[in-house]
Amino acid sequence: MKKIFSYAMLLLAGAFAMTSCEKDLDSNPTLIQPSSLVLNNPEVGEGVVDLAKSEGLDLTWSQPEYTTMNAPVVATYYVQVSTTGEFTQEYDEKAEDNTGANYITIDGSYTECKANVDAASLAKSLQMLNQYEEDAELAKEDLSIRLKAAVIDAGLTEHNVVYSNVVKVQALPYYVELKDAPVVMWYLVGNMFGGKWGNVVGESALPMFMIDGYEYDKKTGCGELEFTNYFITGDYNGNDCDAAGFKIQRSDFNWDWGMTGDNAQKGVIIYRNNGADGGHIVAPEDGVYTIKMNTDKLTATMEKYEGTVKDYGTIQLSGSFNDWGNTAMLPYNKDGVENHAWYYVMENSENIEFKFKLAPTADSDGWGTNWGSNTFPTGVGTNNGPNIPLAAGKWCISFNDITGAYSIVAL
Repeated sequence: MKKIFSYAMLLLAGAFAMTSCEKDLDSNPTLIQPSSLVLNNPEVGEGVVDLAKSEGLDLTWSQPEYTTMNAPVVATYYVQVSTTGEFTQEYDEKAEDNTGANYITIDGSYTECKANVDAASLAKSLQMLNQYEEDAELAKEDLSIRLKAAVIDAGLTEHNVVYSNVVKVQALPYYVELKDAPVVMWYLVGNMFGGKWGNVVGESALPMFMIDGYEYDKKTGCGELEFTNYFITGDYNGNDCDAAGFKIQRSDFNWDWGMTGDNAQKGVIIYRNNGADGGHIVAPEDGVYTIKMNTDKLTATMEKYEGTVKDYGTIQLSGSFNDWGNTAMLPYNKDGVENHAWYYVMENSENIEFKFKLAPTADSDGWGTNWGSNTFPTGVGTNNGPNIPLAAGKWCISFNDITGAYSIVAL
């Protein structure tokens, strides 16, 4: 038996892939949804999927008959697994506590009636569900698998969900160290930053700041970034701005997908999204601004900073790596422009501690104003705060002398 649902809004949004060219905009389109979805029994060599040695698991299923106005609608499929045989509480990667979760939806989706679920994804999913200890001796166990089918609209909302039957295989898991996804970083390039238009982080591209205390998406690493500094404005020549223009690039430095200006509208930032180049971003007028970017929604704003600003002229790094001496940080801004954001590329072979401070003068050693904290990789330094810990590695250390914020990005 099939169920019939009103689906006018989804059709008008253009969410469906239909094979019919016939349209009746005066009618009320309906989506005919199947009541079942058949997942076939997978073939498993020797009866057990050894996840440490296998490439994955091949699944096939029958195509459910989603239709509207007598035209087929493309469904999206997801693979779900359980080690208890129950599918009553889904594991949520964003949740603080997943006690009682008995199934998980594996990353990735499919639009054809087949899938190869790679072994690493299966192993990670089982680790999330069962929380194996690192030194535990793991044995083969039953793995229950089902499919979820849904129609996805233009806003990525699921509609008319159908679940398949459950099939079972035996799997031999292995321990997986679970880590949050790294924070997705975006980088500043352009004339405003000394003509740096390259893709070498810490040289020709400078990172925006992670925000201390902000909870980035554990699964995607997306969230909010910010940057506060003094900006100069400039005169446009067509779509270009000779002295003050800049752009914001994602980590693959594909120019077609970066943040740009909006047809020479000063202070406006848009996502290019593989469209026409909106030109350089430029401040409306000279002054201190804060750029805030959401790397999930791909939006950004540039707002005038209203707080108190003091021009220190230069900032030093001091720590166990230089016997608590003075190592000058480099300015984000081009030469001759007031600057409040600083960076330094550090490569240390052992764990160190450090702080930010003023440069010594004839009358002072510079320690009267210093910034420290005890968190990594972000924090807000306070005067005479604790030493900042830094593990061995290669890093781009950034510091803002207006807000006291620092951000440390692995290179």
